[in-house]
Amino acid sequence: MKTTFELQYRTSGINKKLILENLKTLENVWNVSVQPETASVSFEYLTEGDLELVQRELHELGYAIINNTHRFDSPRKPF
Repeated sequence: MKTTFELQYRTSGINKKLILENLKTLENVWNVSVQPETASVSFEYLTEGDLELVQRELHELGYAIINNTHRFDSPRKPF
């Protein structure tokens, strides 16, 4: 599956290299691309668990996800 996360833009900007390095180490996550001008990260993943790993990794890097269309219909609350 493929998705795009829109990130809250930080005053220090989006560190494309750091995001790419961290997300490319995750299993079952591929075709990662970062668009600093739109503050978004696109990637393909295999399972819902992989999606949660990406969310957690971005959160640990200090990025808040402000748009995630996969969560709109989910009964679970994001972490």
